[in-house]
Amino acid sequence: MLTRTVIAAALVAAGIAATPSAAYAASASFTPERVCGKDFKRVNDGHRAMKTRDGAVFGHVYLMYSKRSGKNCVAAIKTAYVGARTVTGASIEVKGGGKAEDAQKYRYYAETPHVDGAWKCVRYSGWTRDPDNRVKAWGGRTSWGNCKG
Repeated sequence: MLTRTVIAAALVAAGIAATPSAAYAASASFTPERVCGKDFKRVNDGHRAMKTRDGAVFGHVYLMYSKRSGKNCVAAIKTAYVGARTVTGASIEVKGGGKAEDAQKYRYYAETPHVDGAWKCVRYSGWTRDPDNRVKAWGGRTSWGNCKG
């Protein structure tokens, strides 16, 4: 018991806490529903991790759909380098329809403009990079899917 108390006191003195960092807490507050809007819901097979070639996860990309408006949205939400402005992007393509993309240096997420897609197949992607712009993490679906609107 004394050992645990001494270790806890040492951690507090060193400034080490068991709480998540502020950057992680900020990214955790961004959900795909919050990013795309209140009418948008996650679709089946509409989530992928954004991974590097080595398998490191830098974030997640979500395909969202609003039954009310018949529009799609893609949110690419970072989990690595959160708070740092890094190239982050999201894209969507509707089969026989429109395309949308958003890519800039963002701190937390990228979001596509809302695209008409009721009863049409879509493919989507999201990506982000490290601060030195050397390592890219990508996720998404290159084949057509979610065709039932």
